[in-house]
Amino acid sequence: MRAVIIFTVAYTVALFVYGMAIDSPLTMLYTGINIGLFVLFGVLHIWARWPVHALWAVSLVGLGNMLGGVLLVEGQPLYTVQVLGPLRYDKVFHAVAATAMVLIAWEAMKRWSDGVHHLGGQLLLTWLVVMGGGAVVEIAELIGSSLGDVSVGDYANNALDLVANAVGATVGVGVAWWFERRRAGVQPQIEPA
Repeated sequence: MRAVIIFTVAYTVALFVYGMAIDSPLTMLYTGINIGLFVLFGVLHIWARWPVHALWAVSLVGLGNMLGGVLLVEGQPLYTVQVLGPLRYDKVFHAVAATAMVLIAWEAMKRWSDGVHHLGGQLLLTWLVVMGGGAVVEIAELIGSSLGDVSVGDYANNALDLVANAVGATVGVGVAWWFERRRAGVQPQIEPA
């Protein structure tokens, strides 16, 4: 766990210094958001006792978030840059972050289920937790853009972020299902065409 903390603190400080040096306009905002989220996950870790691989997922999501808000590409935050055809970093990051958050929610769900194991039910609850977390992020974006000069997009942007979250959460749940089935010794059956 020490390596995760050192890595997280190092990239947070490095991106903060970088952002301040180049006068990236969202540096303070995204640094504050990341620190707040890390404190939240630190408190939740007291109950969830995530394994180290889940903590790495939290850290890497934080890194992707800070890069999106602080790193400037041709004078614009990375979040606005097209990185995969017409898809902006924002949408790709939402999908990847939701996939990673499935791992985090899944690990907590397994610990909090009190030994009761219903794979389908736990996966559905995990998907719903990730989608709920994504909705909270969109609410925060809406409030932030309503109260200040920081605009991360309009209603369509928020809706597309939710779609990207759903894609990522669905992929993550599919991977979790496949992994759990393999771990249980159940080989997926593929019917010949």
